[in-house]
Amino acid sequence: MYKFLKPLKNINFLTLVFFCSGISAQEISQTVSGRVIEKITQQPLPGAHVLISSSTQTYATITDDNGYFRITSVPVGRINIHISYVGYEPLKLENLLLTSGKELQIEAEMEETVYAYEEVVVSASKQKLRPTNEMALISARAFAVEETERYAGSRGDVARMASNFAGVAFANDQRNDIIIRGNSPSGLLWRLDDVEIPNPNHFAENGTTGGPVSMLNNNVLRNSDFYTGAFPAEFGNALSGVFDLKMRNGNINRNEFTVQSGFNGLEFGAEGPFKKGSNSSYLAYYRYSFLDIMDKLGFYFGTAGVPKYQDLIIKTHTPVKNGAIQGFILAGKSEIAMRSSQLDSNDIYLSEGQDIYNRSMMAASALSYTHFINEKSRYKIILSTLFQNGGSDVDTLDTSNSNPFRVIEHNIDEYRATVNSYYSYKHSAALSSKVGLQIDQMGYKLNSKIYNRDSLRLIPYLKQSLPLFSGPRLWRAFYQFNWKFKVPLEVTAGLHYLYFSLNQSQAIEPRISLAYHIGQNSALAIGYGLHSRTQPLSVYYFGKQYKGFGYVETNKNLGFTRSHHWVAGYNQQITPYLRFKTEIYYQYLFNVPVSPVTWWYSILNSGANWGVAATDSLVNKGKGKNYGIEFTFERVQYRNFYFLTTLSLYQSFYRDYTGKWHHTAFDGNYIFNFLTGYEKPLNSRWTISFDSKLCTAGGKRFVPIDLQKSIAANETRYDESSIYEKQYDPFFKIDF
Repeated sequence: MYKFLKPLKNINFLTLVFFCSGISAQEISQTVSGRVIEKITQQPLPGAHVLISSSTQTYATITDDNGYFRITSVPVGRINIHISYVGYEPLKLENLLLTSGKELQIEAEMEETVYAYEEVVVSASKQKLRPTNEMALISARAFAVEETERYAGSRGDVARMASNFAGVAFANDQRNDIIIRGNSPSGLLWRLDDVEIPNPNHFAENGTTGGPVSMLNNNVLRNSDFYTGAFPAEFGNALSGVFDLKMRNGNINRNEFTVQSGFNGLEFGAEGPFKKGSNSSYLAYYRYSFLDIMDKLGFYFGTAGVPKYQDLIIKTHTPVKNGAIQGFILAGKSEIAMRSSQLDSNDIYLSEGQDIYNRSMMAASALSYTHFINEKSRYKIILSTLFQNGGSDVDTLDTSNSNPFRVIEHNIDEYRATVNSYYSYKHSAALSSKVGLQIDQMGYKLNSKIYNRDSLRLIPYLKQSLPLFSGPRLWRAFYQFNWKFKVPLEVTAGLHYLYFSLNQSQAIEPRISLAYHIGQNSALAIGYGLHSRTQPLSVYYFGKQYKGFGYVETNKNLGFTRSHHWVAGYNQQITPYLRFKTEIYYQYLFNVPVSPVTWWYSILNSGANWGVAATDSLVNKGKGKNYGIEFTFERVQYRNFYFLTTLSLYQSFYRDYTGKWHHTAFDGNYIFNFLTGYEKPLNSRWTISFDSKLCTAGGKRFVPIDLQKSIAANETRYDESSIYEKQYDPFFKIDF
């Protein structure tokens, strides 16, 4: 369905990109600004020392009463920022890229040192790869937005960038679904500035987590966290992992404007202060499909099916007395028509005898207020809304590729209004806690039709709707704490609670992780978590037409899909720039929806093909298990050179309604990634940057077609004796 990306895939196989920064004879400089805050309370740290060093000079300043700093006339190029504050761990931000076109802004979070009886117990400078969330001790890592541009093949997309991490795979080259440790991509939770958002991709389908092009503009993001298992108690309604993304604030010093074009589209951006000196700001970025623009200008891409999409992201930040008010809007729409009836003899695609029309739309908004009660505590309340639409229409054609005849009409609308609040308290340098509550009110309009041969017309197979405040409600609550003991032991523990009003399902989920620090440069960690997830709304309301009874919603009483996560790992910081990490894990899934009719069906395979493959009469009798080991060997960029090597060895199985175990659709068995890059400064005016990536992975699993049964039935029939036993050839790709 996304064949329009095939030519792009071929081009991407060998794409040479040179980043050149031209500087005149007079050295070009730029401004570096930002804010230094306490990690837990988010309070400003006045008087913090900020040291910026470039290849030729060093600059120093201290933060003002609100934690802000600003240094002008810093030469462009790679710079290092070192921040220190009495009683806090030194913070190092290294190899940041400072360009002539835009000021560099950072938000630095510092962690208080733990002392006991005049002796430092936990004393290590902040490691770049440790998550920004101090509650995460295992199966998590921080990433810099710059990596989405630096890592070859990432195309400025955080999802494609994350596929380079250990334990992460992707469905195929045409989509950026995130498959974590053999789980379905639908088990991933997306969050943006503490707000849960749906699949943030163009050409997305409700209930999935991927698409070919991301709506998330990396120009507005800052360093964020990515979790692959046993994540902290504040994250709920997720089975496989969490993408916890953060947006930066706009420039508070001056207005800036951006125009750029790339793989993801033609882009326009603006940001700056609402009022100079007020520390309030705005940013707005709009993007339009570059291929659609070129198509409108008369360029031919070898096919009639050209992707059309556009997206917009806006964020505002306004400080108020003892707090701040923030808001954001994320919106996007997309459409594509793959019409075999319009293919000519030179088209790069073969006719499939169908005209297919796909569309999607998403709009999410949020308004939040953060109040600093005192120097140790704060609370935050967020009001957010969501609208999401996905649909497709299919026409069949005759043998001459003409006379289209409608056979499928599919349309799903989902609405959501959410209240989310949490309270954070720092009891001491060693102990902090967080408690929160979230309520999601949902509405929907599900309308899908399929052509019926008996009645010779389109008949509904999914036709349900409820207004926003008449639909189901999902309640979530959590409590968690982090405790650094007087010995080098750190503990995070908590509980998460879920309640779904549609069928009164509820779950209490304990979470705990421990890290034992061996000196300053290595640590052992273990973690456990019980996790649950609701099914997509379209699955709950999928039903069956019974004679004499009408349409019956056979899935409405489905409970949560649930899983136990066990993880153990070892992390060694060999040098300040070189790191080794390994983790071993086991995940046991239960209460999995399976089908007594299509006996080999399991919702754990959702996302292997387009959309959520729902069926009627599902029951929570399935199981699943994922286990494996992962290795990461990484050198962060130092002296113009970096590399990242990851190896994941894993197995993924599910049990069907009859009790038989099978490989899941995502059991590729292994993934190996090797990325490396080098910057070559030619002189003070020019730098050439080179990045490459090699990836190989086990082939995608499939269920073969039973040709004889298909011919006899005049429709596709599968070989049920070989469920996901066969694999395509191993995946191999090189990006430059």
